[in-house]
Amino acid sequence: MYKIHKYSFLALLLPAILFNSCNEITPPAVDYASLSEAEKRNPDNALASMEVADGLQLSLFASEPMLANPTNMAIDAKGRIWICEGTNYRSFANPDISYDNKGDRILILEDTDGDGKADTQKVFYQGQDINAALGIVVLGNKIIVSDSPNVLVFTDEDGDDVPDSKDVLFSGIKGVDHDHGVHAFVFGPDGRLYFNQGNMGERLLDKDGNTVVDIYGNKIDAEGPEYQEGMAFRMEEDGSDVEVLGDNFRNPYELAVDSYGGLWQSDNDDDGNRGTRINFVMEYGNYGYKDLLTRQSWRERRTGWNDEIPKRHWHLNDPGTVPNLLQTGSGSPCGILIYEDNLLPQKYHNQLIHAEPGHNVVRSYILDKEGAGYGAKIQNLVKSKDDWFRPDDVTVAPDGSLFISDWYDGGVGGHKAEDIERGRIYRLAPEENYKPTKLNLTTGEGAAKGLLSDNMDVFYQSWHTLHALGEKAEPFLTDLIAKGGTAKARALWLGAKIPSKTNDYIQSALSDTDEKYRAQGVRMARYLAKGTLEGYLENVAKDNSPQVRREAAIALAHLGTPKAAELWATLAQAYEVGDRWYLEALGIGSDNYPNLYFKAWKNKVGTDWMNESGKDIVWRTRASESVPMLAEMIRNDEVSDKELPSYFRAFNFKENPEKNEILLAFLKLNHPLSQEIKRYAVGQLDADFLKESRQNIRSVKTVLPNIKGTPEWLMAIKKLNFKDQNEALFDVVVNGKDETLRKETATVLFDFGGGKLVDSYLKSDAPDAGKMEVLGMMNSVRNPEAIALLSENILSKSLSLPLTQRAVEALGNTGEGQQALYALLEEGKLPQEHKTTAVLKLMNSWDQEISANATKYLNGDSDQELDIDALVERNGDAAHGKKIYSTYCVACHVSGKEGVEFGPALSDIGNKLSKQFLYSSIIYPSAGINFGYEGYNVKMNDGSSATGYILSRTEDAVTLKMMGGTQKEIPLADIENLAAMDKSLMTEGLANVMSEDDLVDLVEYLGTLKVDEEILALN
Repeated sequence: MYKIHKYSFLALLLPAILFNSCNEITPPAVDYASLSEAEKRNPDNALASMEVADGLQLSLFASEPMLANPTNMAIDAKGRIWICEGTNYRSFANPDISYDNKGDRILILEDTDGDGKADTQKVFYQGQDINAALGIVVLGNKIIVSDSPNVLVFTDEDGDDVPDSKDVLFSGIKGVDHDHGVHAFVFGPDGRLYFNQGNMGERLLDKDGNTVVDIYGNKIDAEGPEYQEGMAFRMEEDGSDVEVLGDNFRNPYELAVDSYGGLWQSDNDDDGNRGTRINFVMEYGNYGYKDLLTRQSWRERRTGWNDEIPKRHWHLNDPGTVPNLLQTGSGSPCGILIYEDNLLPQKYHNQLIHAEPGHNVVRSYILDKEGAGYGAKIQNLVKSKDDWFRPDDVTVAPDGSLFISDWYDGGVGGHKAEDIERGRIYRLAPEENYKPTKLNLTTGEGAAKGLLSDNMDVFYQSWHTLHALGEKAEPFLTDLIAKGGTAKARALWLGAKIPSKTNDYIQSALSDTDEKYRAQGVRMARYLAKGTLEGYLENVAKDNSPQVRREAAIALAHLGTPKAAELWATLAQAYEVGDRWYLEALGIGSDNYPNLYFKAWKNKVGTDWMNESGKDIVWRTRASESVPMLAEMIRNDEVSDKELPSYFRAFNFKENPEKNEILLAFLKLNHPLSQEIKRYAVGQLDADFLKESRQNIRSVKTVLPNIKGTPEWLMAIKKLNFKDQNEALFDVVVNGKDETLRKETATVLFDFGGGKLVDSYLKSDAPDAGKMEVLGMMNSVRNPEAIALLSENILSKSLSLPLTQRAVEALGNTGEGQQALYALLEEGKLPQEHKTTAVLKLMNSWDQEISANATKYLNGDSDQELDIDALVERNGDAAHGKKIYSTYCVACHVSGKEGVEFGPALSDIGNKLSKQFLYSSIIYPSAGINFGYEGYNVKMNDGSSATGYILSRTEDAVTLKMMGGTQKEIPLADIENLAAMDKSLMTEGLANVMSEDDLVDLVEYLGTLKVDEEILALN
């Protein structure tokens, strides 16, 4: 039986053995492809798997047993590598592993002889309060460690590498023992600290447990009205003046701050949806993971969503969502930085460098300006053939070289570690020898040189030395400014922090011929000259650079004065059609004062607003006055059918007392696109407004036959409880084009008492192909009438064998159906040929009695032990594995266009998981549940129940995704109990139902499911 090796053996080895073993590692001249799986795990063979970009060399700096499971990394001014270990990550998911009960460690690794390999190791700190910490930064004698629920600050007063104090900076952050919690801190060129947290973090509390309030008076709590999901933050070094720089991320792993004050990060998607992304963070923006208004999942149907799931995922069609810099397909994005040093080849200077463990690669993103924003192209720096290479952080050393930490595991985070003893650190540079630059950072001369370093500790100490000099630092700053580039940018920030010189340096930046410094100047003025900000913004309101005007627009967000409104109107007049970055900057700038700012623009343009740029501004603004103007845009004879969904979606984001009357009037509109306009208008009307008048309802019913089969049609029927529409509902279930909509319609049909229509159809002489589809539409219908109908047809034997099997599958997709199906098994009524299908469905029932006893109705050994180490060495038949996949997997997973969207998509699973992890995930599914796919059992007040995972929660309801792919909104008032399941929704014991050969073939096929990495830019 495969078991993960114990971690405790590390303590038994002599330090000399540890360090000598690392020194002996040299790149082997071996054929990596010919190695066995066990040999591939050997650190001696690590470099043989690597493909390295031209002009660079990769060396192995340290490996196990010197360290294990590095989660994050920092490098101090001495060139020493600080590592957070994560050997206790998700320990509950690996009950057979022996863990060190002293907790995880912070290590210091050093190369004392300059050969490029670590030869000493120190334990700076060990404790259970840093188990699986996800962030570390070394700033002088302060070491900030991010580990939900706390951010801890260790201080080493005497430099002996032993902490003299440990203080709590923030507390109460959720996401404990989870990679969606708080992440690493970064010291910015402005002297402030930046950090972010994933969507499990939810809030910030101070060390006393009080909710942190940001500089604008908003509580930082994702359950409050202001912010939601993952967030990015900025604050002073002492933890004061916290700002939320952006929210509605899923799981950003790190922030990168460039010398000009620009912010960058990556963000992970809901696993399997090929939506991972790189963000240029426009401050105060919404980044679209959940619906901005309803906080519902991106899977919840809405008007105007994108047909491409990766784009739909981020609500990119909604006014008020900042665009993505780049969408990078599948993956597990982790550490990121902007490289502004000079050791690496020139092409990587001032470019993003990013660790992407999901694809076993470290990349550079080569940036290009696009209007007020950016685009990027991907350039691989290091790519491994070893699917256990999991780079999770990148950090710059004092000599400008790049260090890469490698979690080294068969999988990528999530809820399970396949291995807790391995981990590696690599160094990437033009040459192999590591010689950290040594400077006296306590002098002005040394600090001026150190200020140019990308090593954060060197930069931090240099910054503080120069800052402490005040006006005496100006000669050094003058020399740095003369150098240009990032040296100039960093010096400008420091100069502006001299109280007597703030205005001089801001004016210098704003008047520069280079737009980068002018944009920086706006940021400097926002931070250091709030009282006179409007005057500075006047200087750039007509700047010829959209990048500069973008920053000016954002700077208006919290002013709200008539003068600010005039400046916004000027900036809005400069908007060029198609520049979504600029449009969203205008939106961010006006969202707090939409009516004031929009009125100023309207006064400037007068009646001459109905042009492409004017229509975009009307679409984006939240101003009440924009509602009738939006209606005018729709009534315009030149409006296109492609514009209508976006226009009608915009109504959701606007408030006006006449909005529903305006929408209702569309139902009587005579227009070339009147049919489409009526369809979208029906979908946007509020139910309470419609119910106020029988005439309103009649107006809607008149439209329904003409829009049948559309989402808006179904929305109206559900809103108004139209139970006289069953014939139309049934027709859509049978003949509709959109499978998801057909499933939603099937649920409404049974809820409205239309099950007899389905029963008659199944008993008719209609083609079996049509009946098969209808049974598929019933996959998640919980209505008692549907359960009875399926049970009756299974027992009647009037359906063909394939149709009966489909009915069994449909019955097994709901809690109520599982109860009925299990009863048929217990009573011996279920035909023998359908028992396997039934058992596969019942093995993952939330009902412990059903799941525990289901397999006894099958022949075979349900307790066979499987040796994963032996299995990974076997080669299977992928073609046969595809057949096995069709039998066991398509009912819950999508690959390409095949399958049901319930569990994580598997289209790129061969890239993301190693063979070993694939076996582990199938054999022990509850040990590695993907985040966001944790199962819940919902018991209703009426005694019924439902099982699935939660897509979204609002103040009034939860939306559940159930087997079969159907989702259901359940009012909280109807729920008696909502309980998390302690096991996976994926079938437990699946590996014991199939033969070992079938299991090997299935894993072989899963390993072929890979999306071409070269086709990544989906924007």
